[in-house]
Amino acid sequence: MLLVFYGKGKGKTTAAFGTAVRTLGRGWRVLIVQFMKYGESGEITLLKNLSKGYLRNRVLIYQVGTKEFINPNDLGDQIASINMALGYGFLTYVYPKIMLKYRPRLVVFDELGLATHLGLIDEATAIKILRKFANDVRRHAIVTGRYVPKPIKDLADLVTEVKEVKHYFKKGFVDLVGLDI
Repeated sequence: MLLVFYGKGKGKTTAAFGTAVRTLGRGWRVLIVQFMKYGESGEITLLKNLSKGYLRNRVLIYQVGTKEFINPNDLGDQIASINMALGYGFLTYVYPKIMLKYRPRLVVFDELGLATHLGLIDEATAIKILRKFANDVRRHAIVTGRYVPKPIKDLADLVTEVKEVKHYFKKGFVDLVGLDI
């Protein structure tokens, strides 16, 4: 099945990682691909450490992005170009080999929605990949992102919009360890 978690609220990646943990708990393999991200959040650190032991050969994590923030108002700059090249290269050359060899039951495409919305990932390429998950109960994919193009939402079997009602960011609390990173 193809699931989409999108919107301006907090919790999209958290929901995707919770589903990944549930999948791992069933003994299935998981592939996590984070677009436009690079760094050690708590969940990445935990899963990488577990993949060296208990979860060996059951979770693969790829961060396809840079540490630097992408300015959505200047998608022609060097940072956006590097993220575009990383995303294209991964989806074109690395991802197909992983799918053939590793055969995960769940693929988390974290921030693919936003990367596609911004034009960093070609929408036709994303749709071609995601179409293989829609309406298939044998393997699943999750797409997250603040914005997700309508064709991806239309293809999905489940779409959940995460809305912000109240957020501690507005009080100046940013990147809280254990909650945000």
